[in-house]
Amino acid sequence: MSTLQYVREIISRQISTLSNQSGEDKKALESEPYHNLQKSSVLLESRCFNDPQLQDKKCRQILSKLIYLINQGEKFNDQESLSLFFGITKLFSSNNVDLRRMIYLMIKVICMVYILQEFKDENSMYVVISCLAKDITSKNDLFRINALRTLPYVLDQSNLVQLDRYLKNAILEKSQPISSAALIAGLQIFRISPDFIRKWTNEVADRLNSKYPQNSFHALLLLHEIKSNDKVTFTKILTGLTKETLVPIANMQVIRFIREILNTDELDQQYEKLFIEYLQRQIHKSQEIVIFEACKALCDLKTLSNKDLQPMVQIVTVFLQSSNVINKFVALKILNRLISNPIRRSLITPQQIEPLIQDSNKSLSSLAVSILLKVCQETNIERLLNQIYEYLNDMSDEFKIDVLRSVKALAKNSPTKWKPIINFLQLTFKCEASQEFKKYSIEIFEFIIHEIPEARENAIMALADYIEDCQQSALQLSVLSILNREASKKQCPIRVIRIVNNRLHLEDAEIRAAAVGVLGKFLLNYPNEKANLLELLQAASSDPDEEVRNRSRFYVSESAAPKEENPPLSIEELDAIEAYLQQNIQEIQQSNEEVLQLDKIMAYAEQNKGKIKKTEVLQELVEEELIQTHESESGFETYKKLFKESTIFCDYGVLRKSSRAQNLTDSKCEYLVTVVKHFFDNHIILEYKVKNTLDNVTLSDVSLELTIKNANLQFERIVPAKSIQPQCASNILVGLQFNPNLRLVSSNIQSILTFTVDENGTTYQDEYQTEDFIITYSDFFLPIQWFKKFQTEWESLKSQEMSATYQLDYKNTDIAIKELVKHFGFQVCDNSDQIQPQNKFHTLLLSGKYLDAKNALVICQIGFQQNIGCVLKIKCKSEDDNLSTNIVETLG
Repeated sequence: MSTLQYVREIISRQISTLSNQSGEDKKALESEPYHNLQKSSVLLESRCFNDPQLQDKKCRQILSKLIYLINQGEKFNDQESLSLFFGITKLFSSNNVDLRRMIYLMIKVICMVYILQEFKDENSMYVVISCLAKDITSKNDLFRINALRTLPYVLDQSNLVQLDRYLKNAILEKSQPISSAALIAGLQIFRISPDFIRKWTNEVADRLNSKYPQNSFHALLLLHEIKSNDKVTFTKILTGLTKETLVPIANMQVIRFIREILNTDELDQQYEKLFIEYLQRQIHKSQEIVIFEACKALCDLKTLSNKDLQPMVQIVTVFLQSSNVINKFVALKILNRLISNPIRRSLITPQQIEPLIQDSNKSLSSLAVSILLKVCQETNIERLLNQIYEYLNDMSDEFKIDVLRSVKALAKNSPTKWKPIINFLQLTFKCEASQEFKKYSIEIFEFIIHEIPEARENAIMALADYIEDCQQSALQLSVLSILNREASKKQCPIRVIRIVNNRLHLEDAEIRAAAVGVLGKFLLNYPNEKANLLELLQAASSDPDEEVRNRSRFYVSESAAPKEENPPLSIEELDAIEAYLQQNIQEIQQSNEEVLQLDKIMAYAEQNKGKIKKTEVLQELVEEELIQTHESESGFETYKKLFKESTIFCDYGVLRKSSRAQNLTDSKCEYLVTVVKHFFDNHIILEYKVKNTLDNVTLSDVSLELTIKNANLQFERIVPAKSIQPQCASNILVGLQFNPNLRLVSSNIQSILTFTVDENGTTYQDEYQTEDFIITYSDFFLPIQWFKKFQTEWESLKSQEMSATYQLDYKNTDIAIKELVKHFGFQVCDNSDQIQPQNKFHTLLLSGKYLDAKNALVICQIGFQQNIGCVLKIKCKSEDDNLSTNIVETLG
């Protein structure tokens, strides 16, 4: 057969195939009129763009073909691009509206798609920009609107100035579509030249109060971009807008910007209060988009208490009864967003959501299920899970996984209800779902095994039962991996062995190898089952797969090998090894034999008994270092380390807090004394630093006599200074113990230095009294605010509230506030130290951390009248109820 005949035969076959196509195929081809379009033919047709008499309809069709080719990724060389582009610019001579719209679309496509750089040269862009500028000043509104929308695609820094006047005039146009098109153009040009657009501030601000919704909306968006680097000014603009009546779409955008600002930490509290009040007003509007946007903004605010959010929740729950499906769905989304914060879950009751489980719309019912799992009470968990399973098959995979996430959170929050949760998870294995869904179920089982010890055996057996029916290798391997890990910990039920052994006969090689690994771990860790497991693994050693055979033989040989248990070396042995190495280092380096034998080393240690330096001797260095002046190492971490390593004070525990140094003598005295207070859980160490400023005088045996005026604080031990040379300093450490039943103690301390003076060879006893100082209640606390809103933190602190009422000897409320802050040493929260004259009583909010370990909150309600005096009601919450009681009692 010749080549020509062969080609003819192929063509005839193709023709017969096309003629025999079904009606559906023919319709598909008819629906794609440009299916077999060729670039060369379109370029040939585009020559008509240069005709003196343009055919508008034909030109539109050619432009459509060109757009199709560009979107299909067709390439144009430089000559084709240039001739085509100049041909398109000649089409501006036609005033046909439809053709002009196609020209604008073509320019946008050219500038957006890959041929941007090919077309965008200086000459071609100049022609296009000139044509667009002419259209912007046209009397035809349609030309003006489309030209404004197209202009940003072709502009650059060099030609912005010449169009500035046209764009500003367009913004101020009375025609709403033209003004909006100019504002949108400004948004796009802002990405090219922000400084250029920032000059439009006055024109854009003027459009904020437009009666046209789109104008206000677009002006607000552009103003936000203009003021993006000036948050203070934009905040003031928003403040002004909150007092005006805006169209719904602009109102919605104002709420979004307010939410953005409220979620920053830099906002002044005055503005914060104003914006929150504005949001709370918006939830009572008649427009649904405004209500929903305001509710979403309020949900995101962590500074609001649950009481503040109750009106918003009531309004959202009203929409749950709506006949509009979209409104119900949005309301559920808002509630789901709200309860993502566990503190907010008490705002929603399950009875409000339960009717939606049976809704015919599956998106609604799925979301309702997810919310119910987060807010349900322990008594209703089993009933709810059974109800959810009935609708599980009808949910999408996305919502199924969301349900599982909620079930995992439920297992974490209600560990005592593990039985119904495990039953539900077992049922999820039976429903029709994706592999990802079932893998997530396995992950929840793994979480239960690790976090709920009493449920471990049931969860492991549930997973083992699942692999009996599982057809997906990846899921079986995940389960076998968990069983392997639990068998290594000796926490796997023996019943699992039978199920795992079945995998050796029914599954592929990869799963058989994993099953052998599980049986091997049982063999090594369960000696009572050794005989049976050896038999199973020896049978697996003849498996056709090499990996399975190697694993089984490895575990069999591992179980037969004798176990060598090397006890850890003692401190004495380590000391002997160190000394032996130092003494015989050259011999060890030159010898080829194994010289590091423990028997030889211990024999060497016996011969040199008493010469080997013990590790415990290092403790003496710590004591010496602790009572010296630390000029090179200072700070809390240094003290913490030294007290921990000290043999004298190590039984005091961890250092919690250290005070600043307090002077006990005048700066001109012959002996300078300062004291630092170090606080532990039940002890206090007073560190006295004594400096001898005299020449030719040496102090020795420097100690202290203390007078403590509180029976709950007792002297325990002292580390005196052995000697203080002239112009030198040393430390004296005094250990005190306070009543273990108390968390706080206060006392006045009197101190007298006692020492021996050596002055030019003459020695005599002397003493020196320092100023008294006080261990105050505030010494136990750090003034820290670890939260943003006091009321929210107060509600979330689940502990008993302690309270008391006192009559105080303060002359006014201002003095009372200052003295209370000083007394407790707490941080003032929410600017509550600022007095409001119109209020009958003042509420002072305080927060602090006890010994850098336990958080504490205090509410002081202060009232003052001339005839009664100052009355205080104090309430306290902390992470320790005894601490709360002690804090309240400090004022008694």
